[in-house]
Amino acid sequence: MHKFFGAWSPPQKLIFLGDVTMTKFLSFKGPQMNVRTLTLAALLIALNVVLGKLSVGSDTVFKISLGFIATGMIGYFLGPWWGGVAMVVKDLIANTIFSSGSTFFLGFTFSAFVSGVIAGMILYQQKVSLKRLFAYEFVQILVTNVFFTTLWINILYTTPFIQLLTVRLPKEVISWPIEAIILFLVLRAVSRLNLQQKSGY
Repeated sequence: MHKFFGAWSPPQKLIFLGDVTMTKFLSFKGPQMNVRTLTLAALLIALNVVLGKLSVGSDTVFKISLGFIATGMIGYFLGPWWGGVAMVVKDLIANTIFSSGSTFFLGFTFSAFVSGVIAGMILYQQKVSLKRLFAYEFVQILVTNVFFTTLWINILYTTPFIQLLTVRLPKEVISWPIEAIILFLVLRAVSRLNLQQKSGY
């Protein structure tokens, strides 16, 4: 193995090491689509719709929606691709059947898909650790909340992007460790039940 690896050029070594590192940290797989997977997906989508309507805190000070818990569980059980699809279905249901008067915008639907993909890539079939959950929440918040959500609000209401960012960023920084710790506790409890192994996920 050493001789084989030693014969590679530096670019080949970098590509190989990068691929191994990425495969170790990220998952690109998903469960087989069957009745059990569809049932679990439906339950997690319903849970996400419900938790998305709940929040902790005050509008005037600081508030966190609990939907991030279900999003993490969707990624943990369904992987990146089915997780992305499940989040799209959740977004469509939440903004049609259970709409609270908010504006439907396809940009937010795209963000929902991306959030499911990110959750699945980082959490599916991976050991639940505080380090991984902090990394997951950092990527999730940075990509979907800080960048995409700010961009969509900028497009919808023509509020300057930087102005929105200066208002939203402090809240997201505070949310990061809180959401990471809560999701870690939830997924650790779920992982101890061995639901993935028992259900064939």
